[in-house]
Amino acid sequence: MLRYALQAHLLAQTDKAWIFVANMPPFRVTKMSRNTKGIFREYKVHSNVDATFKAMSKHLTMHGFDVDLPFVPECSGFYPNISSSPCSETFKHLNGFPADASGYFMEYIRPLNEHHTKYLIKRYLTRSAQGQALSTCQSKHFLAKVYLGDTKPLSDPWNTEMHDRPAYLDHLLAERVEVSYLAASMGATLAILHWSCGVDARGVEFVLGRDTRGHVQFWLIDFADCATFPKNPEAVVTQLVDAVMENEPFWPRFINIQALRKLWACFRDAYLEMSDFIMTDAMIDYDNDAVRALPYLFMMELEKIRGSGQLLA
Repeated sequence: MLRYALQAHLLAQTDKAWIFVANMPPFRVTKMSRNTKGIFREYKVHSNVDATFKAMSKHLTMHGFDVDLPFVPECSGFYPNISSSPCSETFKHLNGFPADASGYFMEYIRPLNEHHTKYLIKRYLTRSAQGQALSTCQSKHFLAKVYLGDTKPLSDPWNTEMHDRPAYLDHLLAERVEVSYLAASMGATLAILHWSCGVDARGVEFVLGRDTRGHVQFWLIDFADCATFPKNPEAVVTQLVDAVMENEPFWPRFINIQALRKLWACFRDAYLEMSDFIMTDAMIDYDNDAVRALPYLFMMELEKIRGSGQLLA
């Protein structure tokens, strides 16, 4: 176990949680918090999303749906006291390890490799910033956050921080990424989170990272802030819309420019098509016409307020 402990490290820390990584495949990530109720609620949401997306991917394939859903990190094993878990010996040698915390395990998303990182640094950072970024890129966990709702700020070429750095819309377009595919995937994902998982999608993130084979994949992560909602118009126009607006860099915007209008249409149409499929499918019974209209109400309200923001500033 000591061999593993030497390879364990703190990946990230917030005011609510710690995320540690250790060489214990496949569940190499341990997320911990002293808020037992909060981390257990997150674990339950994460487990539900993981299982739902696996089942939905198979179900969509059977019905001929032409949309690829993001990967969701597999999760396993909640422990009210992390010291009683199999990883306790692995982590106890680390300074600052919260032995009295609760937590659960999840799959590790591999960061973009060194070649990807160096290419992006040299392409998008100023010469004066490249040296510092290159000197630290090997020690950083670089998952690219997919921001379809924002363009790079003026300061971005001088920003040397590589840990989970955003990939803005203009970056993605410059790299000829199929952003319409990503927008459709986001729309379908949001519909599944709303109408299959029953959560508002608050705080979720989309990232690009590698799988076990080293291939770059599209991932859905971070369910700490997701909450259930009553299926009525009031919740749709407040809670669901607010959840998107609070996490706005990730989601596409409704902007009256041809390319961006097309991107929004991919997102909107995928959301509505997936919502209709879920509500008419035998797996879930939505036989109330008022409830079946809620996805359209949500999208109508979102289009009213999800304009350009700073995108065209």
